Amino acid sequence: MKPGEIERMADAFGETCETGERFHGAQMALFRDGRRVLDVGGGVARHRTEEPVRDDTLFVMFSCTKALASLAMLMLYERGAFHYDEAVVAYWPEFARVMPEKAAITIRHVLSHRAGFPGGPDWLTARLWSDRAAIRKAMEEVELSFPAGSKNAYHAMNFGHMVNELIQRIDGRDCGAFLRDEVFEPLGLRDIHVGLPDDERLEARVAWCYNEMNLGVARSTGVVVPGHEASSGEDAAAFAGAIEPEIGAVSEMPELSHVFNRPATHRAVLPAAGGIATARDLTAVLSVLALGGRRGDVELVSREGLAAATAPTNRAGDLDGTVGWPLRWSTGFSLGFHGDGSTLRTFGHGGAGGQETFADPDRRIAWTFLTNGEISDDFVDWRYRLQSMAFAACRE
Repeated sequence: MKPGEIERMADAFGETCETGERFHGAQMALFRDGRRVLDVGGGVARHRTEEPVRDDTLFVMFSCTKALASLAMLMLYERGAFHYDEAVVAYWPEFARVMPEKAAITIRHVLSHRAGFPGGPDWLTARLWSDRAAIRKAMEEVELSFPAGSKNAYHAMNFGHMVNELIQRIDGRDCGAFLRDEVFEPLGLRDIHVGLPDDERLEARVAWCYNEMNLGVARSTGVVVPGHEASSGEDAAAFAGAIEPEIGAVSEMPELSHVFNRPATHRAVLPAAGGIATARDLTAVLSVLALGGRRGDVELVSREGLAAATAPTNRAGDLDGTVGWPLRWSTGFSLGFHGDGSTLRTFGHGGAGGQETFADPDRRIAWTFLTNGEISDDFVDWRYRLQSMAFAACRE
């Protein structure tokens, strides 16, 4: 470890919190060898009421949630509950009832963003995110944009809708309950949820989101690198339709015009984007993966299984059909692009509001940045420098 680099990272974070120019509030955490070496927060969690970010402030993590969903699937795979290369219809026979071609879609296709339906249908909006029957019907009816397995295209929300239904059918619990019982509780974590319990005290701790939801899809994936912003118009529109606010601003609480500020959204089990946590607890999960899947007496996955699940599923240079420029995907995680020093062995995921989490098994580090929304044009470049500092601090 290089304490000077860690202090420099903490100082850069603190200075930005003071100015409020890049975000209103945020938390950042770094673990090395399973131990917390940095845990900071600052700024404002709720701007209108001037409520500050505290140690127990909870942030919507957006697509960082996909890393947790992928972990849940890997755990079930290693228990022999399913095989990645089995067809979805083996567990969900009705999935291909409208389009017989969907019988060729495998679970691996779903997890690696190669299933063929990155967006839609248009009628599945946020109002229905708590309705499992409606989501099931939507996934059965959604049309294919391309044949399964023919290319990768980021499935922004449909990834999570599919994973949640599959986990429910394979295990009997939804994704949020599985993660709570099998990951969060065994690790002693209380401030991380996929599906927030209906508790006013918890709801009051959630930072309000301020990121605009009409961003280009590339930035909305959270996995872009500095200086890049591209998307295909058709799929960008499909993503925007899924998250478009359905109610106007409420005079008593205008923040409700943002779909991810609504208690109903917080309570919904949305493995694509709905996780809520402190940076500390999310990093604690990723830190176990940075050690190969085991911490003390708690073994989440095997080192060999994790290595297989984080191997690339597409070739270098392949354009992502949603984002419009090359991305590397594994079986659920995004690879590389996590800072100077990251490699294809570095895995994690980013979120639409500027969130980021990753694990690096070579340096045995895990790093998370959670915020209530980027608000400056240079935010991605700035956060990328912080990520790079994490690698520099742990260079051996």
